[in-house]
Amino acid sequence: MTGEETFHPDTRALLAYGRTFAVGGPPPQPTGASRVLERLFVVECTKSGRLPVRSFGAELVELFGRDMRDHDFLSLFLHPDQALLFARIDAADAACAPALARVAAETRGGTRFGAELLFTPLRLEPSFGRRHLGLFQPLGGESFAVGEGIGRLRLGSLHPPEAKAPPSVRLVVSNQS
Repeated sequence: MTGEETFHPDTRALLAYGRTFAVGGPPPQPTGASRVLERLFVVECTKSGRLPVRSFGAELVELFGRDMRDHDFLSLFLHPDQALLFARIDAADAACAPALARVAAETRGGTRFGAELLFTPLRLEPSFGRRHLGLFQPLGGESFAVGEGIGRLRLGSLHPPEAKAPPSVRLVVSNQS
């Protein structure tokens, strides 16, 4: 992903994990994993275009001012951003690789701070549906928002995974009957 060196170190670590996990390889050795566990969440991608939250880390509950489980994650975004975010998640599925967005988080009290939002496809049994592991990584300033709760997220920049070329087709003709 171009410009990857500018991402937060925890985001880069989860990018590496997501790339390995998505293709079924052994996960990289954890480095400071406990720092990110409480900023992780899981969403399910439904056919109706919703992203219900299935799990939500403790640090996120504090930042958002509520537990978002069973809420539609897309409801935090304005309608034009919802379509872009869902398309980015579809791109992550198609490439079987993580995708990232930079967002502006706005609290109910009007405080704003930057964050990175990463989604990586999870390889699960089909009965669990299409799910993604997410990371919400604040980039600083979130301490000023304590107690206000995040009410809105606005997309800043999208960093989709590299698109994969379709497999080449090889035509074989046999003249034998």
